[in-house]
Amino acid sequence: MKSTFRIFLILLISISLLNCASFSTKNFKNDYTSINPGNLHSFDGKFSFSPIKKFDKKNEHSNIDNLKKHINLYNFITNESVKFNDIDSILNGRVNYQIELKIITDKEISVELFKNNQSIKKQQIKGELKKDGMFYLDNKFLKCTGIPYLFGGCQNNKRRIAISNTNNLIVNEALDNTGALLFLFWAGQSYNSAYEFQRLE
Repeated sequence: MKSTFRIFLILLISISLLNCASFSTKNFKNDYTSINPGNLHSFDGKFSFSPIKKFDKKNEHSNIDNLKKHINLYNFITNESVKFNDIDSILNGRVNYQIELKIITDKEISVELFKNNQSIKKQQIKGELKKDGMFYLDNKFLKCTGIPYLFGGCQNNKRRIAISNTNNLIVNEALDNTGALLFLFWAGQSYNSAYEFQRLE
């Protein structure tokens, strides 16, 4: 009975420590402007749906067209997966999506999705401006399969936003995948990525 209790106790402690994805400014530390409560509304504005740049010192010439097929600002801000069947039209410019951000309070931001200048989705996301001058989005994602740390694994990610030196929007994502078999851990995919989205208004 005691051994069973210990196993469950260890499991609960492990799950409480799941969110081990950690942020890094390594690739863009000289490319963003620190925001403070006085200029928090610098995040207000309309931004491009697709990234215009990936901050990657190892591969500075990342294929932007390929990134546009898989990455969009609405998903990054809301963590909501939306399928866009007209991806070719987006890439060719026949369909135009935009994202509008508005600071509501110092703990909440509004995100609105536009298609050809028509609003089609709107919601509020909670977050927090921290001392590093970035707004941390409260949209953490956690998905586990099997029994975490016994027979299975977990994926988690989190994101924060910043304003670039050119007044565009930067999104930094930290992602971590871990798995285990009877507490024998193996390393999964773990990375930090940062993308720049163009300010339109």
